[in-house]
Amino acid sequence: MTLEILVEKSMSRLKKLDEDFVSRGYKPLVLFSGGKDSLVVLDLCHKYFGSDMYVGYIHIPGNTHEECDNYVFEVVEKYLGDTRRLMYMKREKVKVRGREVTDFFEVIRYYGIPMNWRNRWCMTLFKFDVLKQVPPTYVFIAGAKQSDTNWRRLYLNATFDGFMRSWIHRHVSLELIYDWSKEHVKEYIKQNNLKINPLYDKIGHSGNCMFCPAYLTSVDRILTYLNRLEKWCREWYSKIIHYFKLYMEFHRREVKCSLKCSKCPYLKDRNKFPYAKRIGIVLEILNEKPITAYLQQ
Repeated sequence: MTLEILVEKSMSRLKKLDEDFVSRGYKPLVLFSGGKDSLVVLDLCHKYFGSDMYVGYIHIPGNTHEECDNYVFEVVEKYLGDTRRLMYMKREKVKVRGREVTDFFEVIRYYGIPMNWRNRWCMTLFKFDVLKQVPPTYVFIAGAKQSDTNWRRLYLNATFDGFMRSWIHRHVSLELIYDWSKEHVKEYIKQNNLKINPLYDKIGHSGNCMFCPAYLTSVDRILTYLNRLEKWCREWYSKIIHYFKLYMEFHRREVKCSLKCSKCPYLKDRNKFPYAKRIGIVLEILNEKPITAYLQQ
C-alpha cells in the first residue's frame, strides 16, 4: 500500500473521530512520546485539527531523558503555538510494600527488571495508571503499529479500523497509523521534513524510556545500546550496568548457579538466551574487553 493511500485512510479515521466524538464534546488528545511514530500522528492530527487539539506526554520519573522532555516542549509549541494544551503527566509517587518511592529505578529494587510481558509493571505503574487520571471527556489518538510486535498485531486486529475502548484506562482510543510500516513512517517524516528527536542519532530512540525490555532482545543489541550510552550518556550507562549486576546477583542466588552464562548448557545461541543469560553474558564480555573491541570483531 502506498504512503498516499495510508495518509488518506488516516485522515478518514480522523474525520470519523471528529464526527462521532469531537462533535459530541470530546476533546482529541494526541499521545506524544517524543518518538517517530507519535510525531507522525501529531503531524497528521495538526493537518486535520490545526491547533484545536491537546497533546498528552508521560514523563517516567528517573527513566526519561531530559532531552526528550525538551524536544516534546519544542515540538508542541511549534504545532500549537504554546504549551497550554500540553498535558504533561507523570506519576509522582508509587506505593510499594507500604513505602512510597518516586523513581523508576527505586521500584526496580522491589519488582525487579521489567523484562517479559508478564512483568511489565513499568507500563502499569507509570503509564496506564497515569492515563486513568485523564478525564473521560478526552479521546486518545495514539501511534501503535501492527508491525511493532506480535501482541500489538493481535490487539489491533481486534479494533474497528483502529478504534477501540481500552479495557486498561477505559478511554476511547484511535490507533491512527495501525496499518503503517516502519518504512512508511520514515518516508512520511522525510517527505514532510519533520524534525525528529535528536536522541535518535545518539542512542537510537526517543529517550522517553531509557531502560526498556525492548533494548534487551539479544546480546548484540544490548551491547550496541550500551556502547551508545557510554559515548553519549555516561550516567545512564553506569546506572544500567549497576542494575544489571544487582539483577545477576539476585538471579544466581535464586537459581543457585555459579556457571558462567556463556557456558550455560541449556541453549546454544547466545542471542536467544533468556534475559538473565543475556545480561550475564554481557557482563562477562564487559569484564574481558571494551564494548567497541567486541563490536568490531
